[in-house]
Amino acid sequence: MKAGLKYTESDKLEDFLGGTILGAEAAKNHFLKDAANKAKDAVKRHIPRTVGVRRHNKRKRLVDDIQAGLVDDKIYGGKRARVRGGRHTGSIWHLVDKGTRHSRGTNFMDKAMLDIESQIDPLLDAALSEEF
Repeated sequence: MKAGLKYTESDKLEDFLGGTILGAEAAKNHFLKDAANKAKDAVKRHIPRTVGVRRHNKRKRLVDDIQAGLVDDKIYGGKRARVRGGRHTGSIWHLVDKGTRHSRGTNFMDKAMLDIESQIDPLLDAALSEEF
């Protein structure tokens, strides 16, 4: 049994495949930006807030110093969405999230990721339907 493919219009096929690749890249970037923004909103909802505690005027609160964006993944290649603490509070997020031996962790990142888990598939479907 033999199988073979015969292309009669290879230029049109190359143009179609090139357009598909560019469309998929644009859909991926759109999806990742939307997912990062959803994750940022979920983290804002679940991050612990101190009420009634006096703090230094220049120190930012965790909820006011959240960064979300796209970064190039150097290990696996491609891009990924990242949500993390900003310049002022980024170094203490792991202490608040996981805790230390003297304080209990709040696990706000785990709660935020569980909260948006059901919202990711509709975001992906919407991004793909817009491009294709």
